[in-house]
Amino acid sequence: MKTRLLPIITAVCMILSTVTANAATVMIDPGHGGAGTAGAGAIYPPYMEKSLTLDVANQLCSELNASGISAAMTRTGDTALSLPERAAIAKNSGAKLLVSIHFNASAAHDKSGCAVWTSMFGNHYKAGAECGNAILSNLSSLGFVNKGVWTKAGSQGDYYGVVRYGTSVGIPTIIVEHCYMDNATDRAILESVGTGSLAHADAAGISSFIGSATGQALVNGGLDTSAANSASSVTVAAGSGKSSGSSGSSANLKANFSDAEWQWLLSQWAYTGNAETVITQVPLSDLKALIEEHNKGNI
Repeated sequence: MKTRLLPIITAVCMILSTVTANAATVMIDPGHGGAGTAGAGAIYPPYMEKSLTLDVANQLCSELNASGISAAMTRTGDTALSLPERAAIAKNSGAKLLVSIHFNASAAHDKSGCAVWTSMFGNHYKAGAECGNAILSNLSSLGFVNKGVWTKAGSQGDYYGVVRYGTSVGIPTIIVEHCYMDNATDRAILESVGTGSLAHADAAGISSFIGSATGQALVNGGLDTSAANSASSVTVAAGSGKSSGSSGSSANLKANFSDAEWQWLLSQWAYTGNAETVITQVPLSDLKALIEEHNKGNI
């Protein structure tokens, strides 16, 4: 899932005035969508990501509502939605949490496992990481390798658009990458347990989080989730480390890595056009965690 969209906050504000949704505590966002293959996401026959995400989302939404947690969906059919529209629907519903459902794929077709992406800012990270870890614990019990909760910095704040737009309207947002559609091991697990098991794992994780101290503070308005996406708010910028603050100057930072490792790190932020500046916002411990995962072949 590599969707990119320039963050235009004024556009979000305009959409907020026109998009409506049913009241919900949790907004479930089935990733991708739209007629044909243009909005299909990853395609690995017989699977299309947009169909899998809608299938899981439908079951997840039903289970949450049955459990007493008010939930709704950004789309209920094969509909194309922009990233700002998804955030706007969540905002207009009064949602406290936005959960975007996805499935993964890799260019080399050699990656596996489940992962969650969340914001790198303040309490958005806190809520996203706690909810994400609860979900991943349940998904890994199905047999998927738990790759952890991750964040990624972009030139405008959070790299992933749905996370960026969600936090821009004050809603903690996570992306759940359930497994790799193009990996034989992951596909075997998916076909064995079925999408209902994935939805149940998500629901159990969300329910556990909502019942936690952080979840209750979020639902009851006791957790500060004012709009985020400012570089000055960075707490964790890449990976699952827990350190905060920036890494310092590019020269000082580079001294911690081999030339090959440094060039690989820069390549991860090359799309920003100013990788050396952006990377200094990332905690050193998180950069080292990225290198460790890269050396293991996980990235």
